Amino acid sequence: MNNVMTLLRRFFAGILSVILAMIPFAGHSEKKGEDVKLKMAIVSDVHIDARLPLGQTALAGCYRDMNKLDPDCVAVLGDLTNYGDYNTMERFFKITRDTVKDGVTPVIISGNHDIGHAKEAAGERMNPEALADFVSLCNEYLDYGIENSYYTIKVNGYSFICLNDMSEDNWDHPEYTDEALAFVDSELAAATAEGLPAFVLLHVPLAGIHGEEHFYPDGGTEEPWTGVLQRTMEKYKNVFCLTGHFHKGLSNDVSTPTYTEKNGVHYLNLPSYLMPNWPTQYAINGLGFIMDVTDTSVSFRCRNYYMHNWYSLFDYETPIV
Repeated sequence: MNNVMTLLRRFFAGILSVILAMIPFAGHSEKKGEDVKLKMAIVSDVHIDARLPLGQTALAGCYRDMNKLDPDCVAVLGDLTNYGDYNTMERFFKITRDTVKDGVTPVIISGNHDIGHAKEAAGERMNPEALADFVSLCNEYLDYGIENSYYTIKVNGYSFICLNDMSEDNWDHPEYTDEALAFVDSELAAATAEGLPAFVLLHVPLAGIHGEEHFYPDGGTEEPWTGVLQRTMEKYKNVFCLTGHFHKGLSNDVSTPTYTEKNGVHYLNLPSYLMPNWPTQYAINGLGFIMDVTDTSVSFRCRNYYMHNWYSLFDYETPIV
């Protein structure tokens, strides 16, 4: 019965997505303003499959829409693939390399569908093998030059601290080593030393931030990792934590917020770009954000990359302190 209800909810969420995606909201400028020091286009949970052309076309179309917005970088916050097979992972990186325009930096992390019990035609791969493939493909296609599954990508002097799940065999609940957590701490200290904002990128949100108890009980990062990461980020000013995974659409309800602040840290949860979203407030597909950083603020503007329009009900801005 629960499986039937889940399928029905996803079906109606998909229908609602199509309807709502046709509704244009207030517009924004598509060009980078002179006061903008960094512009990033962000999506999550693209879930492509090498056997299915539609998702690949949607991903390439997303990048093309991003290109015309004049970003400095583009980010995909995990679940690059649906089943984590090597052919699809490689396809994701090839589309990214070939479609994102020259001079724009891709900032990519993996998700549970990419490295958690990732499936190939030959069967299941355990997390470390799939994660090693992810690191190798980052280096081959995006020239990251990384050795670990935790790394910092700098764009225009701003730090994007990327942390990928390092568990041996988990599906939804990431784990991180002491070395990775120490890396986040040291990178945040360096990144914020001159008063600049810093950005921590995770796939699975920290527990108790975006209201998963109302739609995805126990779906966030478990302890001790949530507590350690929260305490680490709270040591520094102007820290932003960007995540995906929940597929919860968009919501300004205080019980299920898309954007929130807790103990000085700012949290943004991205809806699923390609797969169905749970109907919290707006269960729309094709959505992501544009992030603009100036000397005085960080703002997020919601955009439908399918329909090439804006959703200003879900715009957020916070001053740099």
